[in-house]
Amino acid sequence: MNRTAYFPSVAVVLVLMLPGCDSSCSWGGCPLPALPIEQSATGVWGGQAVTPAPADVITSFEFDAAGPFSIGTSPRTASFSNGIAKAAGDPAFTVTGSYAWYVSVGTSATVTFETLPSSLSFWVRTQNASDVSEIQVFDEAGTLIQTVTPTDVFQEIVVTRAAGETFIGSFDVISTSGGDVVIDDLTLGYSSTTDAIDCVVAENLEVACVVTDTATDEVISAARATIQVANANQVTGSGALYAVPGSILIDGSAVAALTITGGTFVERTTLDLTVTAAGVTTTIATTYDAIYERGSSLDTVAGVYTSFDIYGDPSSFAIDAAGAITAQSNSGCVANGQVTIIDPLFNAYDVSFDLSNCAGLDGSYDGLGITQDGNATDDELPFAVFTGQTVIVGDPVK
Repeated sequence: MNRTAYFPSVAVVLVLMLPGCDSSCSWGGCPLPALPIEQSATGVWGGQAVTPAPADVITSFEFDAAGPFSIGTSPRTASFSNGIAKAAGDPAFTVTGSYAWYVSVGTSATVTFETLPSSLSFWVRTQNASDVSEIQVFDEAGTLIQTVTPTDVFQEIVVTRAAGETFIGSFDVISTSGGDVVIDDLTLGYSSTTDAIDCVVAENLEVACVVTDTATDEVISAARATIQVANANQVTGSGALYAVPGSILIDGSAVAALTITGGTFVERTTLDLTVTAAGVTTTIATTYDAIYERGSSLDTVAGVYTSFDIYGDPSSFAIDAAGAITAQSNSGCVANGQVTIIDPLFNAYDVSFDLSNCAGLDGSYDGLGITQDGNATDDELPFAVFTGQTVIVGDPVK
């Protein structure tokens, strides 16, 4: 329908408002206003994901409990193997409130942590000046990092691990003779985390990302999402964040809804995102990898992959000339699926398969993969595939 023919007054107004036009210019000769050019956020991206430190866990033991007991909320909890949280009866044996944690003479107690803290503080004293006791603080590897000899006057003990050092793994309270050891006002502090993140944004604006612990080089989580681009270079989106099997997210869940806000990009250069999931907001900064421009084909991915495992379970993995996937692990997990080309001009593949006979992992998976170079060009096919409940991150190598 020719809208100008039906609304001539609108056409006149538009002509008069166009920059550079006057009453003498013809419609065809009027310059059109510049419109924002939509850029593409697609590509292979790699960089860092920075998550701020969660809130401290603090207790002054204002409750009645006999060990074993725990404090905090998963996944930030502390477990006490022994001892008694009870009313002190004497204000000299508390720092805050009227309760404290007592480790009786002739016994010992160990405190362990679900999520390892980077700092630990507490107040400690003995009941009597002649009491013999000791506190030993260990790192996550079980190495002794600090020893404390309590006295009959409360002293604050603070243990802090610097960036790059191992986290605090546990501490032992040993009450040898004389009287009880009394502890109050325990605080566990946590660090912000900086992890490696690798993402692929396919031409259909589907996204898959894998997060790796930079200290251990182990995959700790993965995400899938769909994004939208507006105002030339603004990104929003939604999806889900998954802990890898055997792990949990910071809120204690295995899967959490994910939203992308405040995302910006420079085409084929940088992609920066603000992502909220599991109650935490993470800042992601990535740079573009030109490997995305290699193109994709079934000939490239077809072949027998000699190295592959499903979370430590060694498995065969093969793709035929039509893109059909077959795999079987040593424990009997069986996968049958398909690799599909999304756009032959770019290095991104849709990867899907049904997994069966695989305890806790059975289901229909779908996600994204790319090819990259290991010992030869395009001999690796790293992928992340998802169900509604779990994720499989794989890296088969020919």
